[in-house]
Amino acid sequence: MLLTRPKSPSPPRRGGGGPLSSRGGTLLVAALLSLLAGAALLVFLRQYREDVTSSDRARVVVAASLVPKGTSGDVILEKRMYRIARVREDDVRGGAITDPNDLKGQVVTSDVFPGHQLTLSDLSEAKGELSAKLTEYDRAMTVPVDRSHGMVGKLEVGDRVDVITSSDSSAGGLTVATIVVRNAPILAVPDSQGNNATRQEPVTIRVPDPTQAIIAAGADDGKIWLVLRPPVGARAHTTPGRYIQAIGDGLIVGRPLKPSAAFRVGSR
Repeated sequence: MLLTRPKSPSPPRRGGGGPLSSRGGTLLVAALLSLLAGAALLVFLRQYREDVTSSDRARVVVAASLVPKGTSGDVILEKRMYRIARVREDDVRGGAITDPNDLKGQVVTSDVFPGHQLTLSDLSEAKGELSAKLTEYDRAMTVPVDRSHGMVGKLEVGDRVDVITSSDSSAGGLTVATIVVRNAPILAVPDSQGNNATRQEPVTIRVPDPTQAIIAAGADDGKIWLVLRPPVGARAHTTPGRYIQAIGDGLIVGRPLKPSAAFRVGSR
């Protein structure tokens, strides 16, 4: 008879079957999943709140650069000294300007710094002050023109013109014409305009400071021409700024001289 030794029981394996093989592991995984779900919910709610509040933000007009005291709203618009910003309803100042067109006909009563919301309390009525329409290198200048050269009776405040000076040279029969300024705004026109075609009428224009002396010399020694420009989309050919016209024996010949710089006041 064959005798065999009974087998001893094998020791249990260490390490188990993973975190889910025990109750504690299962609870740990469930807790982690709950934290991840909560974090995702918080991110969603924050994004949703930002979307809702951004749609409720108000548009306001703020200064894009320093706006000195006395600057008119028309200059602020023309020089793009403002920008449109969106702010929360709670941050909108009382009397805030929301439409840039509300600046027309107004003047700033004190220095306005960049980022400042423009409000009604920052403005007052311009009352036709010429200085309110000038900034930096701008100058207001009244020129004497007659009805035919200055379009007196046809020009209105806000129109844009090119300014040409003409004078007779020392050589007989020669006339020199110079385009001094392009796109100059009309600031003031005569209140009462007579029917005398040769009567001198004062028309005030805004010009860059280097052109003052040229226009003054043209007014004293020759003629000033004001040429009306289109209200929008005005264009100009690239041509010399000065012309000389020789008149003799019934023959008129125009030829360009050395080009001179024609200053542009702005675009419109």
